[in-house]
Amino acid sequence: MCLLIFRPKKVIYYLICKIRAYYLTKKYIDGGGGKIQLAVPFIPVKIKKSKGAKLILNGNLKICSHFEGREAIVIKMSSNSKFELLSDFIIGNGVQIALLANSILVIGGKENESESGITAHTIIMVYRRIEIGKDFLCAWNVFITDSDWHYIKGQNHQADVKIGDHVWVANNNNILKGSIIGNNSIVASNSKIINKTFPENVLIAGLSPKIIKSNIEWSRDLV
Repeated sequence: MCLLIFRPKKVIYYLICKIRAYYLTKKYIDGGGGKIQLAVPFIPVKIKKSKGAKLILNGNLKICSHFEGREAIVIKMSSNSKFELLSDFIIGNGVQIALLANSILVIGGKENESESGITAHTIIMVYRRIEIGKDFLCAWNVFITDSDWHYIKGQNHQADVKIGDHVWVANNNNILKGSIIGNNSIVASNSKIINKTFPENVLIAGLSPKIIKSNIEWSRDLV
């Protein structure tokens, strides 16, 4: 005979996640049919949208915590900016996303991999346009931006960033203005890419980034 054990704490946490997720979805999502989901009940989620900003979820945006981290997830959207998610995507504790006025951030979300997302403590700052493809995997402490965010004489501060489908960005990386990374590629830890274009299926590494290996294949899940 099976014993059904009632765990009131788990039930309460489940209800808190559901109620908070419903509130965040109703208040901040502008279309697409997707929802915000919470995997943990008390992690802070701060979303600030200025006039005309649009947050479109065509898939679900799941918010989780790694190693019981409690750092806030922050999404800040200035006037007339647009953040569009095309399929299911996960963001973890300490992830911060900021869009300047009239800027666009597009993230493809999950397609063939078991999950797609950003682990923790990563910053994305958009001045004009950043595009991230499907099945994107991003580890800890990554900085992605399309601008220098300061004036340098004789230098254009902004250039769009495009990260292709099925790209794995390892920890402690900088993906800066003008970066174009081809499909199915890997960016190794502690690399810095700026104003460079890389083809598909390559392993990229270094502060002066180079192709270390070509014709690579990778998967999120161990075989």
